[in-house]
Amino acid sequence: MTDASKARIEVREDGPFVVTGASSMTGPDGETIQTKPVMALCRCGGSRNKPFCDGSHNRNGFKSKGGEPAGRDRLIAYEGTEVTVTFNPRLCAHAAECARIAPKIFDSSAKPWVQPDNGTLAEVEAVVAACPSGALALPGPKHMTADRVEIAVSRDGPYWVTGPSIEAPAAGEGATFTKYTLCRCGLSGNKPYCDGTHRDKGWKSGS
Repeated sequence: MTDASKARIEVREDGPFVVTGASSMTGPDGETIQTKPVMALCRCGGSRNKPFCDGSHNRNGFKSKGGEPAGRDRLIAYEGTEVTVTFNPRLCAHAAECARIAPKIFDSSAKPWVQPDNGTLAEVEAVVAACPSGALALPGPKHMTADRVEIAVSRDGPYWVTGPSIEAPAAGEGATFTKYTLCRCGLSGNKPYCDGTHRDKGWKSGS
């Protein structure tokens, strides 16, 4: 991991993310992508050189603002005997790390979908740490962070950012600037952040 204080992300109006000082990035298959001191990353969804910007935002009329966020901006608490989990629907990028790590605790087919008593405290903490968007947390909100590269390009989904600061307001209630997900399909109603619209619309990155 790098010194995150040296990495920052500028959100260009109707344009790309300009990343300065990041030194670790991976692609959709986990492959290492060589970083540069300054990089422009596509966020309109149209670049033919993803994840990098090729100017397609100028041709396709991409706009930084507009649209309705897919989820409500509110913290929901799911109480268990040993631990309580909080969740903000607006922040959720549908990465499904929760179901992958602890499916008995986090089950979208159950009501409620989060049941902390169906697993251990360690499992809950592992999920909170793995959640790339910060949608899941412990009361406070208390966020935990997994050991990841600074920018991970997810397949057919957003950028998972861990560490770099961003020149933008918080994504929603209880959000953290330690980790967050950035829209790269151009469809989110909560730009520059991902709100899960890529999944709802079936967006494919092609890269």
